[in-house]
Amino acid sequence: MKPKSLLALLLCLLLVGCAQDSLTYVCVNEEPSFDIEQVSSLEDSMGLARGHDAVILDYDASHLPEGGTWRVSSVDVLLMIPASQFDYYPTNIRLSIEVFDAVNPTTTRPWVVEQIVDPSTLEWSDVWLSNPDRALERDQRQAWWRFDFSSVIPEAGMQSSSFVVGAAWSGSNLPTIGYSNYNRPCNRNWTKYDDTSGWVLNSQRGVASVSNPNACNWPMLRVNVEERHEAESCFN
Repeated sequence: MKPKSLLALLLCLLLVGCAQDSLTYVCVNEEPSFDIEQVSSLEDSMGLARGHDAVILDYDASHLPEGGTWRVSSVDVLLMIPASQFDYYPTNIRLSIEVFDAVNPTTTRPWVVEQIVDPSTLEWSDVWLSNPDRALERDQRQAWWRFDFSSVIPEAGMQSSSFVVGAAWSGSNLPTIGYSNYNRPCNRNWTKYDDTSGWVLNSQRGVASVSNPNACNWPMLRVNVEERHEAESCFN
């Protein structure tokens, strides 16, 4: 068979294959899932020595196409530094963010991202805490600090429609993070106060404020979710 005839045959077979098979793409979309600033406001800053503080969040996957998956792609936490300490901030400050694929953190192991802060990489602004409960200094500097989970949580996705996201502190130098007003439900706020105690749902512990016994303050978090699904086009 002549080379030109062989090329024509191969081209024909390729065209037949394209006619019979549909080409699909993996469509990836990232969007905000939770932003504490939409439901509360900054009032305090604190850290828990060897502690963990987390909140229950929800994700509605009913709009995903069949076979679609979702996962937490990143978490932003509001890092706080007292203004008087900002120019002398240590270089060994570290914090972990935890994501649990369950409504109860005692039932599954978390995905964890730990980072050491580099203040020079963050965008800082000044803030005045008008009535803090824990912060020793009202004049603070704040910056959103991102923790990337895209290489930690598998692309196969998460399963629980209610999941837990929070911060964990280790070591002697504690970073302080922003906390919201006491206006969020305690039955969606888990805390582990040290390495020897277990997780406690704060509505069962009675840690809410005296003026509002059904409300707790939550860590200032932003949570972003990545959705994945296969389709013939990602632009429909």
